[in-house]
Amino acid sequence: MRFFILLLAGASLHAHPVKNPHSKTPYTAPSEAITLGSGSHQYTLHPSWLASESNLPKIGHGHALVEDSKGNIYFANASKKNCIIVFSPEGKILKAWGDFCKEAHGLQIIKQDDKEFLFIADSEGHTVFKTTLDGEIIMTLKAPLESKLYEKEEEFKPSKTMHLPNGDFYVIDGYGKDFIHLYSADGTYKSSFGGTLGKGEAQLKHWGPHGGAIDFSDPKNPTILLALSDQQKLKRFTLDGQHLQTIPMTGGNPRDIIFHGDVIFIPHLGDAWPQNRTSPGVISIHDRKTLKLITTLGGAKDTTVKNPYAHSEHTFLHPHGLLISSTGDLYLAQFASQNTWPLKFQPAK
Repeated sequence: MRFFILLLAGASLHAHPVKNPHSKTPYTAPSEAITLGSGSHQYTLHPSWLASESNLPKIGHGHALVEDSKGNIYFANASKKNCIIVFSPEGKILKAWGDFCKEAHGLQIIKQDDKEFLFIADSEGHTVFKTTLDGEIIMTLKAPLESKLYEKEEEFKPSKTMHLPNGDFYVIDGYGKDFIHLYSADGTYKSSFGGTLGKGEAQLKHWGPHGGAIDFSDPKNPTILLALSDQQKLKRFTLDGQHLQTIPMTGGNPRDIIFHGDVIFIPHLGDAWPQNRTSPGVISIHDRKTLKLITTLGGAKDTTVKNPYAHSEHTFLHPHGLLISSTGDLYLAQFASQNTWPLKFQPAK
């Protein structure tokens, strides 16, 4: 673990880069308080936020992050022993649990009857888990065979869930057959869209719907915005699956949608992934209403360049999951980056 301790201590020393098993790009997490972005959207790395932890548990690929009502951060990773690790905002590990996931990929937190619950999408375990904040399993969902869209449970590889105020929720089958399934709060299957359903833009090609979020900007007409990673585009749908809009993101690889006030944050796994699997990736920030690109973190400050999603510095390696906390801090989980811990950025002053 010496490699991680050196990085997190914020010292001037750098560990030797290790070859990425999923690419040929070596990576050392930044250990200096660098500032990224432009204008009113600038963030400064807090390089030592985990420095007090001298015995960090082993983790797998970083996938997702959420925050509970107390401000604690939940980190979903591909560890077979501790798929969830919980941090305080100051960087103290509070608890670690979860040996029931093969690949904890998507993570959401919801409140029901004054209690908070986690929804974990286990892509390789073909399961969605609903748990308490301490890891007690409340509900499990397998492939919705009753939909007649699957012949066997192994075809179902969920990547994320999206939740409605009434308790209903959607499951994105992002690594399986690319359908978006709607369930009632108790886990009863209701309907599906995407995948091979519908015609034209209503369909979702394979390696498409990786992440997404429900946009409540218009409370009377909420919509679903999906991040189609390897298709390099976003798509907007009504809640019943009617296609509304397609937004190209040529040169990027949008992995998720994070709404924050009047902007949207999008982590890009790499530049033009999967054509270039060695590229580091960036975080893009967009106007929530128009989806116009405002700036990128780790990329070109001039958004009019040919590929505004290309990295300009090797700050990241495969941004995957992103959280903007209640205090405005930015936390980033990275995939295939030598199992680095989440990075923490704070709004630049």
